[in-house]
Amino acid sequence: MTGKEFEAILARQFSAYRTQSKACIGRYGVQAIRSSPTDIITIKSLPDFEGLVPGLPSQIIFDAKVCSQASFDLSPFRNRKRRQLEHMLERSRYGAVCGFLIHWPARNMKTKSVPVATWWFPVKYGDQFWDDFESAEIRRLNRADCEAYGTAITWTDRRMNLLALFKRLGENNGRIETQQGYTV
Repeated sequence: MTGKEFEAILARQFSAYRTQSKACIGRYGVQAIRSSPTDIITIKSLPDFEGLVPGLPSQIIFDAKVCSQASFDLSPFRNRKRRQLEHMLERSRYGAVCGFLIHWPARNMKTKSVPVATWWFPVKYGDQFWDDFESAEIRRLNRADCEAYGTAITWTDRRMNLLALFKRLGENNGRIETQQGYTV
């Protein structure tokens, strides 16, 4: 699955949520300014999706990613995508539930196979993971990080159970106690 295909699945699912009045989640969209009557300058982007779920006190903001490598490179979030991460960290300070929705396709290697998995990885101001990222101790995010700090997402008939996840995150200030005992 490509990133565009993943985002299209999410967009269809969020459209259904909106039609059913279950949630209002949509794309941030590309921001631009007009520098002259004929020139348009694109502004560095914000995360992919944002929205609200009825009954929850906080906004939901996240970036959707597909990673077909062993780990997800966070270095773009130090420079050209810095605005996206800063936006999520700042909003989380005021109660927004922020994170990365990362889809890892199945990988077949010579000695082992790694199954398909989708994870919610929290982006929360003051969390040790993001403090370590800021001090350049962390450069990549891998499946083990997702297992330790994230929340696994189940799929049913090409749909993810995101509404239940968002409700649990919103009710618990963006954190869910995992089976491993870590607080995310």
